[in-house]
Amino acid sequence: MQIQGREKILGISVLSCVGIFIIFMLVQGAILKPAQELKRQKAQLVLKLNKMKKEQEQYKIAEKEVTAAGKMIINGNSDQVNGEMGEFLNEVIQKVELNPRAFTRSPVGPNRVGKGGAKEIGWTVQGEGSLEKIIDLLYLLENSQAFHKLDGIKFTPVNQPGWVKVAFRYLTIVLDPVPDAVKKSGVTNIMVADLATPERQLYQGIVARDIFRPYVKRPEEAAKPQEPPPSQDQPHNDQPSFNPGIWKVVSLSEWAGKVEIHLMNTENGSVHLYTPGDKIEGWTLLAVDYRRMPLPNSILYSDSRVILQNAEGYWAVEPGSTLAQLHQMKVEDLPSDLKPKEFIENNDN
Repeated sequence: MQIQGREKILGISVLSCVGIFIIFMLVQGAILKPAQELKRQKAQLVLKLNKMKKEQEQYKIAEKEVTAAGKMIINGNSDQVNGEMGEFLNEVIQKVELNPRAFTRSPVGPNRVGKGGAKEIGWTVQGEGSLEKIIDLLYLLENSQAFHKLDGIKFTPVNQPGWVKVAFRYLTIVLDPVPDAVKKSGVTNIMVADLATPERQLYQGIVARDIFRPYVKRPEEAAKPQEPPPSQDQPHNDQPSFNPGIWKVVSLSEWAGKVEIHLMNTENGSVHLYTPGDKIEGWTLLAVDYRRMPLPNSILYSDSRVILQNAEGYWAVEPGSTLAQLHQMKVEDLPSDLKPKEFIENNDN
């Protein structure tokens, strides 16, 4: 059977398409795949370069930290450094006017750190004294020049006001053998820090509240060491006339279940202690409310307030405000235990 001219042309066309397809596949395998492989390898190299760059930056940061630490490492072997730290502890204890005989020390280490030549040494310290002076002691040790760690701080309260027992470990690192870089840059004497700094004052709240002392019920005769501003029920001739604008709420604390309200006279700085039920010039201090509520005419919230009552209704004032900045509270906004019985019955119905 002879192939006609048209069928012959069709066959040639099909074979040509198959040939072109085969050539395309060969070209793709010979050119495109290697190009894709090169692109993939390039992406991997970029990732590796970025990783190496990041590691280099971290190395530079670590190098600076190690250099700075090296300048604070105390020169000498374990015994020399421990002796230096012991002398420094005595110096600081005496500087803050604590009694050195009230403190005991026992050496720590040397304990090897890691796989290198670093060893941890120091002292375990126990003692007692004035809370303020103990805070001074810990502050000076924490801010000393030497490379150190203040660890395991433990306070034990005693019944004497403003007095605590303390235990802690004061540790450092020594290198054995001592590298030349440390010999050249390390400290030979530990410098004592300064107490007259704003940072030290941040810890004064611990002292002011004597927070480590266990709760002791206030003796009846000492319930009000300072009388509040003169009230209508109990006038005091030695107190100035009542001026709500000078009395600021400075603390609304609760200790061992007992609520305390502290008002400060902004003219002379004196602070007066109140408890719920006390009266001031016709006002009754009903309670301290610890609910989170919005401030009047504000988008801000307050977490506590004093609730007062007089003939005109219920009022509230937040910490940091004076008694002249009272704002009235609606009955429905009162805590449930302060709402009048009639109000609760009417709303239940």
